[in-house]
Amino acid sequence: MKKIVSLRANDERQPERLSSHDARRIVQTMAQDTRQVFIVKHAKGRQRSRRISIRQIMTCLQKGSVTEGPYLNIHGNWQLNMSRVAAGEEVTCVVAIEWQRRLIVVTVF
Repeated sequence: MKKIVSLRANDERQPERLSSHDARRIVQTMAQDTRQVFIVKHAKGRQRSRRISIRQIMTCLQKGSVTEGPYLNIHGNWQLNMSRVAAGEEVTCVVAIEWQRRLIVVTVF
């Protein structure tokens, strides 16, 4: 039986398992509020060097598909790659979910 991941505000515990379908739904929901998206310095540098706009990153997070993961990273957060064609170019965002707090964009390409 598949365990359903809840997005309720009072559900603060990070699940032990996370399907790509549930991860996609969580990222897309959280990305609707841009205040919940944090882009680290490394990702900002890659964004500039690869000429990827904030709008392309947000479109990728809000409408993209999971292309790798989710898996637990070294910080204990679920991390995944999401990809989407935005402004005529395929954009991939590596994003970590700081559970029920924010999305952390690790890098973009």
